[in-house]
Amino acid sequence: MNVVIVLFEGVTALDAVGPYEVLSRLPDTSVVFAATEPGVKRTDRGLGLTADVALREVPAPELLLVPGGPGQVAAMDDLA
Repeated sequence: MNVVIVLFEGVTALDAVGPYEVLSRLPDTSVVFAATEPGVKRTDRGLGLTADVALREVPAPELLLVPGGPGQVAAMDDLA
């Protein structure tokens, strides 16, 4: 299974990293952090999480996980 976890500025770290820890342990599962543009995204507490790929590079994931956090409102307005 191919899983994409979306990162954005202001994400809550546990909402992204917690599911990553669980899903990455499933057999035959690939989990990747993605964002509109690859690179470091700062959590709501300032921790840097790295999006390894752009969302456009993973056009058909089997599971798309969008974590919460105070930055989610701005992220929802990002059409990319």
